[in-house]
Amino acid sequence: MKNQGGSQGWIYLHLNTTQDFVMSSGINMTDFYHALSDRLHHLLLLKHKFEQSSFNMHTYLEYVHEQEVQDLIKEDIASYGEFCWIDFEDEAGVSEMSAQELAELLYMGHMKYHLNIPFYKKLNNRFAYLSTEDGYLNRTYYKDWTDFFMMVGRVIPEKMTDRKNARLLQWKKEKAFPSIPKEVVMTISHLLREGVVISFQHGVINKGKIEIPVWVAGDYVNMDDLQEDMQKKYKREPSAVFSYDRKTKEWSAT
Repeated sequence: MKNQGGSQGWIYLHLNTTQDFVMSSGINMTDFYHALSDRLHHLLLLKHKFEQSSFNMHTYLEYVHEQEVQDLIKEDIASYGEFCWIDFEDEAGVSEMSAQELAELLYMGHMKYHLNIPFYKKLNNRFAYLSTEDGYLNRTYYKDWTDFFMMVGRVIPEKMTDRKNARLLQWKKEKAFPSIPKEVVMTISHLLREGVVISFQHGVINKGKIEIPVWVAGDYVNMDDLQEDMQKKYKREPSAVFSYDRKTKEWSAT
């Protein structure tokens, strides 16, 4: 049940607010970048196969300049296998990393988990992005949870209008949907902490509204198990619904 870079008809999200990370499936690097490009600077690559990267002599790690990230996301990143990075503001900060901090980065890239919560003053980073196959199961750290809620609010409309999700494309004349305000996404944050599936394939379309159901799923690290278990849960009433009013062009969550 590999998602082929995030083109599956659903998204899995599970927040761990005590350790500042989210486990996700169905959101890949391209989705992440398009949603938060205004928040990203340079990327220090911990695991990758990108051939156009630069090299930092202090850490012996490769990195991607801010203006080159667009080239990176054009790659078939899921085919890399392991793909991990941490963003940074200035290379001078990378060159000041201590041996302990470098050890923490190397451990994180290898284990896909932190020794210490991975936010460094020298890097001024907002994120740490860890995956063994991009989009299939990612662990992403957020320094500011506003970024996460904003990302979700931008990704959902993009997924809805993605031609790969043809079941929801019953509108041809309608323009792209606006982002879901972060405040609306935050209204289901209590569910996100339990682990949810946002299912586009079970979306309901009528003349006045688009509805995207959300089911509490629980804690999963195996997406095949999740998909199997969800077949039963889909028969129940959803735990929440994102609704788009096509007349007012406004989002809500109930």
